[in-house]
Amino acid sequence: MGPALMDDKWIYGSRPPNIFESIVEGRPNGMPSWRNKIPDAQVWQLVAYVQSMSGQAPAAAMPSRSDHLQSGTPENNRPAQTPIQTGTP
Repeated sequence: MGPALMDDKWIYGSRPPNIFESIVEGRPNGMPSWRNKIPDAQVWQLVAYVQSMSGQAPAAAMPSRSDHLQSGTPENNRPAQTPIQTGTP
């Protein structure tokens, strides 16, 4: 199980080249190498996806379109929240 990627504490770096390298080369203890299994263009698409899910995307990177079906603030633009435990553990 790897880190959540939802905070600003990334072991191998959160910049696009760092994420690309993590995907292509893999990392110890769980992240396999995807070299020669995924084309570089798709790896870069994955890099963009991982960054969009991290919550670190600047507000200027938010979609500029008016999405009338959108029911709320996009997840990557919401403030971080601490999970609340419910029920008996």
